[in-house]
This record gives sequence, structure tokens and C-alpha cells, in this order.
Amino acid sequence: MDTIEIFRRIQDAIDKIIETSELYGGLFPSILDPQTGKMFLNRPPKITGQRNGDRSHLGSNLIHDEPLLQTMYALGRPKYIEAADKYLSYFSLHCTKTSTGLFPWGEHSFWHLIEKCVGCSRNSNGYAIHDHLRHVPFWLWDKLRKFNPDCIQNFADGLSFHWTKGSGYEYIRHANIEIRSQLERGARSCDFPRHSGFYICDLAYAYVHMQRTEIFDQLCLMTEYWWNKRDELGLLLIESRSPKDSERFFANNTPSQTLSLGASLLESADLIKPFENDLALKMQSYAYEYISGFLAAPHEPLNRKFVSLCQRETQKVIELMITWGSIYGASTVSGTAVLCINVWRLTQNKELLKWALAAGESYLEEPFPIDKIKTKGLQIPAMDSGLVLALFSDLYDVTGESGWLAAGMDLAVDICDVYFENTLPIGASNINWYESQLGPAFLIHGLARLASLVQDDFIIEPNYTLR
Repeated sequence: MDTIEIFRRIQDAIDKIIETSELYGGLFPSILDPQTGKMFLNRPPKITGQRNGDRSHLGSNLIHDEPLLQTMYALGRPKYIEAADKYLSYFSLHCTKTSTGLFPWGEHSFWHLIEKCVGCSRNSNGYAIHDHLRHVPFWLWDKLRKFNPDCIQNFADGLSFHWTKGSGYEYIRHANIEIRSQLERGARSCDFPRHSGFYICDLAYAYVHMQRTEIFDQLCLMTEYWWNKRDELGLLLIESRSPKDSERFFANNTPSQTLSLGASLLESADLIKPFENDLALKMQSYAYEYISGFLAAPHEPLNRKFVSLCQRETQKVIELMITWGSIYGASTVSGTAVLCINVWRLTQNKELLKWALAAGESYLEEPFPIDKIKTKGLQIPAMDSGLVLALFSDLYDVTGESGWLAAGMDLAVDICDVYFENTLPIGASNINWYESQLGPAFLIHGLARLASLVQDDFIIEPNYTLR
């Protein structure tokens, strides 16, 4: 397989999605027939490790589609740029006028394409819940601001609904979208560190475009939130408050989420420095502490042990990352390795690059399990494969070692064999539908970036939103 064939498959898929989007104001439906491109009216069964409350049946989810939109802009074809602009224009003008200002996107909500309203996948009572799911890159905020500047400030104001009722300040990753009320505090805080990084980036972007005091105050509050909750290594808990009977969460540190917050702080600091230098310096200082915490966790990269959770008091390893076959709550090594390169680009910390290189080598030692996929029906989300392609591409990009490109092209052959039997890639191996929640946008972006690096006539930039 050569790059011409890779780009042909990518372009055929994008063309089919654009064709379908014309029925829905330019928005991309989440669940599609991979051959015809038509939206599935009946929800297919969830795969192993997937939750129905995370899916966007009969809807469109911008957070899911962002890597695909990035790829369309990068490919530069006028048809693709027009379609991506149409999507984001429609979304900004028609889908953002909610009671709180929060958008219907992310983990539990979406825009319902049939009813043309906020869609809810999580609650049977129909109350749509906002959860960011992933980092929103600044280029996407730029596009939304171009089409509807007001939605940026409204969204930033809506983030205040992530604070919960009670004394002091405690946020939760969930918030009502159509009810202007903060949620009650439960037995768990659910204030995952990575989410504070998402909000910091959102608030920083809103602040630099309109220096409003209330946004600055929220930005300072969110920047400080985790600082005094870190341990002596600089590591952060998976959530600040968990009941003792919650074995997976109670008193356990999360190295990857600690690093995620560091990445968001560094990117936000660069953005706001011309306006608020003191805050930018504080963000950078905090970020470096969190990065040190991530590296101090009991990883053993040379032994291919990458720590997902470790006990706060003893540093005992509670859970290791997996290589292939992500499920809810258990991400793969490749996602954190890509994040390491993201932060390495910002800091030039050689230990982060070493971590990513060890992760890349682990995928050379444990390649794409195509035999188990074909003989045992193994279901691997498209996102997993896309992130390994992204890792190989980034490792080549930063080291210049051609072996990573060769490994990526070898992997691309198996990936296309498994996921691209039809025009659209399937959402996971051994299923027969495209589903945005399973990450085919990351697969398309990963293939396109790899092929662009091989051709070396134009480069598709990396995507660092999965953090």
C-alpha cells in the first residue's frame, strides 16, 4: 500500500460523510452505514467496554468530529474547507443557544439531528449533561468565534455551572446544559484533573478576546484548584474526594491526568502571557511541577510498564495502561505517549521523549493483533489504531528516524484491511457500522498525517486533543 491509496481511501470516506451531511445542515451524523453513508435509525449494540450513555445515536458530536475537521482543513481541497466551515457555522449559530451557554457535545450530549435540539444519551429523565470529553484546540475556538463570537463568551460563562453546591469550591466534570442550576455534591467529587485543564484553556481563550473580570477570576480559581491537592511528587489524585469503598478511585494518583493538566496550563500560559504575565508565569510553574510528578510515578518504560493508577501513600501500582483494546476508563499507552510528545514540544524535557520512545517500541514488540481480530472477533476501537499511527508519525517527526515511518506504513496495511472494507471506516474491528464515539476521526487523521510525512510535500499537523 502506498500513500496514493491511503489518500484515496481517506478522500472517499470524507466525500461520503459530506454527502450525508447535506441532509443535516452540514453536521456529520455519528452512526452511519459504512457502505451507503446513511444514518442508522436503529441504534446498533454497544461493543465491549462501551457505554450507551456515551453514544450520539441520531445525533452529531463536534468533539468526536474535531480530528476529522482538522484533517479536512489540512488537506486543503476547497470542497473540504467549505464543508468544514458549513459544519462549524451551523453548529455555532444553531446549536449553542442553550440556557447555560454550554454546548451539546462531548461525552453525554450531542445535537439531535432529527429533533433539532440538544440530545441526551446519559439520563432517562432527559436532562442533558455537559462533559467536555477532550481538549478543545484553539484553532477550533477561532473558527467558532469567526461564525458566532457571542457563543465563546456564553460558553465561558456556562463553565461556572461545573462548580457544585456547597461550602468552598469544588467542581464536577458534569453540568446541566438546559438547567441554570449547579449540581448537588455526591459521594464522589468527580473533579478529574484533566477537566480543569480543559476549562483553563477555554477560559484563557475567552479572556484574551474580551478581558472580562469575571472570566479572569474563574481562570485564577481553576488554575489554583489542584495546586494544594498535589502530593510531594507533584502527582494528583484521580478525584479529590472519593468514598473508601471506591477501590479504583480512593487515594489513587493518576499520572496521565496530572500530565494532561500540565499540558493545558502550558498552552494557556502561552496564550495569555501578553495580557496577564504574572498568571502565565504561575501556570508555567505549576505545569512543570505536574510534569515532574508524571515522570516520578512508578513507570518502568524499559520494562514496558506504564502506570495508569498508583497509590498515593505508597506509590504501589494499582493499574497499568494497556496497549490495544481500550475500554471506558482504561486508555491505551499510545494516548499518553502522544501527550508526552505534545509536552516535550513545549518543554524539550528529554525524559518525556524517552517515555514516548519506549511506548513506541512497546508497539513494535506487541503489534496490531490482526490474527485475534480475524479468528477471535476481537473488537478494537478505531481510535486505538489511529493513536498508534499518530505516535509513530510523531516519533519520526521529532527524531528523524525513518524506522518509525516504515512501522507506520506497515501498520496502515493491516488497519486498512480491518477498518476499510467499505467506503467509511468501521468504528471498531468486527462491527459493521461507522460510529464517531469510537474514534474513526482519529484513525482518518492518523492515516493522513502518516501519509503526509511519507510524501513530504505538505505536512498535516499532529492532534493533541486526547489528553
